[in-house]
Amino acid sequence: MTRKIVGGASTAVRPERLAEKPVLVVDDFHNMRSTLRQMLLTAGYAAIDVAVHGEDAIDKLAQRRYEIVLCDYNLGEGLDGQQVLDLARARRLIDLSTLFIMVTAETTSDMVMGAVESMPDGYLSKPFSKDLLAVRLDRALRRKQSLKPLDPLVRRDDLAGAIKEAGRMLDEGEGRESDLVRLRATWAWRIGDTDLARASASTAWASARPAWAGSLLADLDALAGEVTAAEAGYREVMRETPQFMPAHDHLAALLREQGRGPEALEILRAAAERSPKSLERQRALGELALANGDAERALQAWRRALRIARQLGQPHPSDAVARIEALLASGDSRKARQAVRDLDRDFSSHPECPWYSVLARLRLAAAGSRDELDGALRELEALPDAGMPEPVREPLNRVLAELGQV
Repeated sequence: MTRKIVGGASTAVRPERLAEKPVLVVDDFHNMRSTLRQMLLTAGYAAIDVAVHGEDAIDKLAQRRYEIVLCDYNLGEGLDGQQVLDLARARRLIDLSTLFIMVTAETTSDMVMGAVESMPDGYLSKPFSKDLLAVRLDRALRRKQSLKPLDPLVRRDDLAGAIKEAGRMLDEGEGRESDLVRLRATWAWRIGDTDLARASASTAWASARPAWAGSLLADLDALAGEVTAAEAGYREVMRETPQFMPAHDHLAALLREQGRGPEALEILRAAAERSPKSLERQRALGELALANGDAERALQAWRRALRIARQLGQPHPSDAVARIEALLASGDSRKARQAVRDLDRDFSSHPECPWYSVLARLRLAAAGSRDELDGALRELEALPDAGMPEPVREPLNRVLAELGQV
């Protein structure tokens, strides 16, 4: 029989309820999909859908709210399990109460760090038995189902309401305290309630020292202008939990703002090597490396960023322009010219491509390829100023000034 969860303990979920819970199995191998489906049927689950690759999983998650997702990490070409989870969260295709289990036989450092960074609700290492699967799902479901009262509030972006409800749940002893404290702190930070964010993070840090709490306290110090305290806080989290990547990213950003570019670059380089599958981290590394004169590292970062963005279905011409800048900084104007042609081909249907194409050609002209200048200026003249993407405006004005065209 189910009952109120107190301190994270509860009886098992009743079998008749299991049959009602929609489950999505994601695996690129037919035999594994069939095996997992049969295991789930034996355990009492009945509403089971399957997806054959990452993109298929995202499509199905967009069509139905699943309570359980069993997703293989290695899904062949396209999205992997980590990227499925990241995209599902970013697009709000799963709820707080959705149980997302990563299934994997992988042991590579990229997989391990990527999975740690994405923080699924659990892992299952192949091979495993139907009994182990049933036990792991039952245990994890008891924790996740307690968050259901928060789902409708989060779906409609009522974070103030979600904070209030989580507070009530804490007072009533519903759900796991560590989950509720973390959620309240995160939501408070997002809506600008720094007092509650600090109080919640401080409570968690004092009791169990979770990495998220230490990093959030450092974020709050940085926001308050307490730079020394923020740096010390990030470094403490990095020492205690080196696999917690946000502390690395935030420290690098802090150091860069202080004009300590080489230190920031070294921290971000190490973070990107440890966990290379973050698009935003590769973009930040590319920018920082170029600003600090490390053209080769910038080029490597932008190559990775372009590849990851394509996998995620988020390709953008700005990444291609950044790669062209890195090629020019490395002295390879021939490859830079080819990269401009690649940009025009690969992003021909992107509405912002004309602006980025002009910017890339002006970069070539500023680097010495003056035959690109007249054509680029004519293209720029033909483009409507009202349609200029805001991120293009500053670099475009800068390169035009460099070329004496302002």
